Amino acid sequence: MQNFQPIWYTIPEFSDGTPVSVYHKENEPMDSNERGKEKSVRNLHVLARSDIEWDNRARVGLRITADDYYKLYINGIFVTQGPAPSYPEHYYYNTLDITSFLRQGKNMVAVHLYYQGLVNRVWNSGDGRFGVAAELVDEGIPLRWRYQICHAYSGDITGYDTQFLEDFDSRKWDAGWNLPGYDDRDWPYMVQAQWTDYRLVEQPVKMLEVYEVKPVRLKEVLTRGADGSCRTSWFVDMGHEITGSLIIRAAGKAGDKVIIRCGEECQDGDVRYDMRCGCRYEEIWTLDDGICTLEPYDYKGFRYARIIPDSGVMIEEIKGLARHYPMDETLCTLKSSDSRLDRIFAICRNGVKLGTQEGYLDCPTREKGQYLGDTVVTAHSQVWLTGTVEMLRKCIDQFALTRYICPGLMAVAPGSFMQEIADFSLLWLELLLTDYRFTGDKEFLRSHYQTAVGVLEHFQTYAREDGMLVQVGDKWNLVDWPENLRDGYDFELSRPVVAPGCHNVINALYIGAAENLTEMERILGYVPSMDSGKLRDSFIKTFYRPEQGLFADSETSIHCSLHANVYAVYYGLEPREASGGIGDFLVNKGLACGVLVSYFYLKALARLGRYEDLYRTIVNESRHGWVNMLREGADTCLEAWGKEQKWNTSLCHPWASAPIPVLIEEIAGFVPDPGQARGFRLLPHIPAEAGHFALSVPFGGERYMVSKDEGMENIKFYRINGDMSMEEIQPEC
Repeated sequence: MQNFQPIWYTIPEFSDGTPVSVYHKENEPMDSNERGKEKSVRNLHVLARSDIEWDNRARVGLRITADDYYKLYINGIFVTQGPAPSYPEHYYYNTLDITSFLRQGKNMVAVHLYYQGLVNRVWNSGDGRFGVAAELVDEGIPLRWRYQICHAYSGDITGYDTQFLEDFDSRKWDAGWNLPGYDDRDWPYMVQAQWTDYRLVEQPVKMLEVYEVKPVRLKEVLTRGADGSCRTSWFVDMGHEITGSLIIRAAGKAGDKVIIRCGEECQDGDVRYDMRCGCRYEEIWTLDDGICTLEPYDYKGFRYARIIPDSGVMIEEIKGLARHYPMDETLCTLKSSDSRLDRIFAICRNGVKLGTQEGYLDCPTREKGQYLGDTVVTAHSQVWLTGTVEMLRKCIDQFALTRYICPGLMAVAPGSFMQEIADFSLLWLELLLTDYRFTGDKEFLRSHYQTAVGVLEHFQTYAREDGMLVQVGDKWNLVDWPENLRDGYDFELSRPVVAPGCHNVINALYIGAAENLTEMERILGYVPSMDSGKLRDSFIKTFYRPEQGLFADSETSIHCSLHANVYAVYYGLEPREASGGIGDFLVNKGLACGVLVSYFYLKALARLGRYEDLYRTIVNESRHGWVNMLREGADTCLEAWGKEQKWNTSLCHPWASAPIPVLIEEIAGFVPDPGQARGFRLLPHIPAEAGHFALSVPFGGERYMVSKDEGMENIKFYRINGDMSMEEIQPEC
């Protein structure tokens, strides 16, 4: 519901222009006539101030939003930052209780505003929209802002054009700008924007947690140069990867430099700042006279840092500033006899925590984008880890909005980079059913029904007479990523044009989407709109090879890859007589796939009843598995099975968190089921080799535990009370 219709304020450069539409398909060039303002202003930082009076008698609420982003301070104290990235047609604002930050009389509300100006996967920037809107809740009076453009930030673009390096110049920084006593009489007032076309909605998710962390290791290093001179630097180890930035205090004279290098790993005893993921985190801080504080704005994914000051510069303090979506790590825990399993669970949980920012990021370094396929895994993990669905629902809503850009849905949203991946579009219905299984909310399901129908209708345009899709060429047919982990998949998948012919995975996903739509219709009491049984018959006829007892990669191929069989089993498309043979094939193949597909692989094994094989796969010692991540020193789950198995591996990638939902649902046996009194069934399959196994989960406002002792077969089920006492209860099976 639109309940915030504010006056937007901007700076003169943005006051009366026409916003630029960035909604184009990935492979279609943007009209040259639309290339204007989005290129003229980039990496813009604006400081703005507004006074409010408070009489100490009532609580004060603030509605606030900005494009692209704001950081809010009251009387010099940091309050929060936002809004979550979104589309102008569904743009978020935040409602905050700011009472605790106020004092009687005049108070200073200050915002540090940012306009990135790039077309990428992060914000809908580069579109000529920049401004801020805020009002006190009860009064409905908009805040007026004095402003100053801040020239302290510069730097090159890094990552996939997702971020600017922050070379920070303290000489150009307005120290104390957010304090009540700062003299802003020379600052002009922001002007009213004439182009405001936002449809504002209250942000449905919590604000980020932002907090300071101390390094676990801080070492001063003396380095002797070739000329015999000595130079001091600092090596910083945060102890584990963080998503955030560094805060540094240093003393020197105006013009002194401090080189700051950050990275996810060390190489040859030093920080690898030219990171394998494609980001080069080397920045220059220029000091002013006296003691200065580094003022970072954007965030990075990193663990290590090297701080190299000029001679004469004294480093006073180094600490980290971490940020992520709220997560209580005590709610969902695993303790077992197998330390490998516990550590795998931990790195997957860390990956989800760091990768869940104001949306589900693919990674906090290179793309920083919310990818639809990734979220099938990440969201499933995050819902179990937190016991909440608000972030999942925001994700579902945001991808649903992309139907106005392309009926078949975008692959990454929100953002201005228009990438389309057919596999991911067809997986959107998985998110809808995940929400329903956890909530039993039919109305939310119903609200997205027509969008789900639209997705299937889009792909039906590529269907031949027997229902199979042929040459879905408007989108990238991914199958798996990277390409070298497709297990020799025998079909040309070059972009942007898919080779002529009919291939397996796109059709398996299409039938899976059709079956998910049918399931939605069953839940909602609608007449089924598609004959998924007929599609299944066509799939078997087209791709099943009886002589091999397996599914082939394409209509004309005899090659049977892991992927051609994983998705078939995941969606239950195999002939009954083939189940055993395909199961053996999958187990023998192992994880001959990329990390994302491992979720579907493990779920496929569970569907075939191969629970011991599933467990052994999670803890397998080969180069393709989570144990290999541990061997390579991972403290969050990686983008690939190993650092060298992909040319640009991100070392924090929550699409690798499949063990979390799989261990919870298939091994511990917590199966969400809205038809049960507690909302789930308990169907444990804890293998004997697991030894002691105790897994706790939050669900429905309660916390539960499944436990099996070493050498025992019986499994016990507990409710964990608020005082941490354990109450054994009988499961609903």
